[in-house]
Amino acid sequence: MAPRSNLRIKKDAATHVASFLVTNSLISAEQLDQAVTSSTESDRGLIETIIEFGFTTEDQIASGVGKMYGLEVAHLEGPENIQGDALKLIPLTFIEQNRIVPFEENAGILKVAISEPNSLNTVPGVRTITNKKVVPYVINFSNMAGILDRLLRPDEEVATASSNNAAPAKRSGLKTVERKKTAPISASMAKKLGAKEDKKDAVSEEALSSEVVLLVDQIVRDAIEAGVSDIHIEPYKTSHRVRYRKDGVLQEQGRFAESLGKNYAAVTTRVKIMSKLDIAERRLPQDGAFTIETDSKEVDFRVSVLPTAFGERVVTRLLDSSSANLSLEKMGLSETDEKALKHAVDAPQGLVLVTGPTGSGKSTTLYSVLERLNQEGVNILTAEDPVEYNMEGVGQVHVKDEIGLTFSSALRSFLRQDPEVIMVGEIRDQDTANIAIKAALTGHMVLSTLHTNDSVSTITRLLNMDIPPYLISSSLAAIVAQRLARKICDECRQLDEDLTTDQYQTMGFSAEEASRVKIFKGAGCDKCGGSGCSGRRGIYEVLRITDNVREGILKQKSTLELSEMAQEKDGFQTMQNMGRSLMLQGEVSAAEYRRVLLV
Repeated sequence: MAPRSNLRIKKDAATHVASFLVTNSLISAEQLDQAVTSSTESDRGLIETIIEFGFTTEDQIASGVGKMYGLEVAHLEGPENIQGDALKLIPLTFIEQNRIVPFEENAGILKVAISEPNSLNTVPGVRTITNKKVVPYVINFSNMAGILDRLLRPDEEVATASSNNAAPAKRSGLKTVERKKTAPISASMAKKLGAKEDKKDAVSEEALSSEVVLLVDQIVRDAIEAGVSDIHIEPYKTSHRVRYRKDGVLQEQGRFAESLGKNYAAVTTRVKIMSKLDIAERRLPQDGAFTIETDSKEVDFRVSVLPTAFGERVVTRLLDSSSANLSLEKMGLSETDEKALKHAVDAPQGLVLVTGPTGSGKSTTLYSVLERLNQEGVNILTAEDPVEYNMEGVGQVHVKDEIGLTFSSALRSFLRQDPEVIMVGEIRDQDTANIAIKAALTGHMVLSTLHTNDSVSTITRLLNMDIPPYLISSSLAAIVAQRLARKICDECRQLDEDLTTDQYQTMGFSAEEASRVKIFKGAGCDKCGGSGCSGRRGIYEVLRITDNVREGILKQKSTLELSEMAQEKDGFQTMQNMGRSLMLQGEVSAAEYRRVLLV
């Protein structure tokens, strides 16, 4: 039996650690039962008993925690070389209660040491207290006990702990020992390099936690550099994969497959720690966020974690405000549509709706309108889910349905905040629609979105929500419908000679036009990664609510009748019209037109 120790681990924390040990096969269930019986019959703690029985060691536990949660193992043997400035950042009472020790601060990054997995739940609190990026490390229980003894009882010699049969902390004068910043070495690589069999496991164990950190960092860094909109980290029965959504299309990133397969649970945990989520919760969906600062910009990440049959699926949306064209002039509207939209939003009151499927750029359009309206004398309030871009001078509210802060309740509160402009992220129900319309009729400019296929069908959708026609006709100012289409790569653009007359006519061209028009496509090259496409642009239609349209709404005409009326009497141009124009200009291929505009 190992020497008696005095680790002083709290009972609830000890239970959590013991469960962790069994779950991760560091001890067996039978060994845990034996330790529980023995610790109950004596005055020893459960984890102390497990260690004293020789079922595992402190270093093995620390290594296991690091492997599970994607953390590096540090070797702190005393507080004498811990940075004093780092210690000053957190109250000693917080350190004692949560057993989390700050030991190094540099360039806005604070390194903290924990010895128990549940201490990770306090990392968001440390981040809030210090306003710094917090990076957790793992140390063993004895090191933690020795450090806390010296910090909380500085007048006592650590050696006095020997009276309690605790191992004294060594006064070695060594600073925190971190692993060398080299590329992680897998077990298979170590074998290829000729590592001896008795050292192979030690190499892989030592490298694994840093491998997880480096893997997640590489996934995020590559996504930022590639300009992707979403990262998908997905588990399946026999495989795992990372996919990037680039220009609206998911593309598998095979280079991460091997490392992801070996470390999937640790990778998801690492992302949850970065996103301030509960790392112990694996049964329920969670949403979080984090921010990455690069040399040139700051990128926000919105994280969604969803439990599936084979593990937690993580989808992360990248929100890079520096790359967003938050300007109506840069959206790519036709001259007529841009003028119509500006006229609508510059009015003192009215309802402007933006519609389209998920990922069609509706939020960017709304933020572009807000950018135009955001002036010193204008009070702007927004209700969003989530807040995608932070705008100086705009009061932004993140709605949370689970606590009753819905779009409709936020709208009601907004009306008591004396706003000129209100943005509601989405009109989801009749209650929100009614409040938005009444606000638009009482001197407010109201902006919002709906999920419909085109601008005209938005009117039919409101009618189907039992909104009276007279309220719709009197409140609506304009409706914008949009799609995002991939542009043809400039480097490999070539004439598309495979199109048939039937395909031309399906896209709205006449047989005569099909015989003379020229449409291009991307052949695929190194610059575009073989896709034939590079970048995206918006395709829009702006429906002005003219007297003709108002009359049609009051008469409850069908979607088709309203569209024909607007085209014949008001010169309304559909997204299909704009899409055909872009094809003729060589910006969009026929395949992309069919993908985003044919319904």
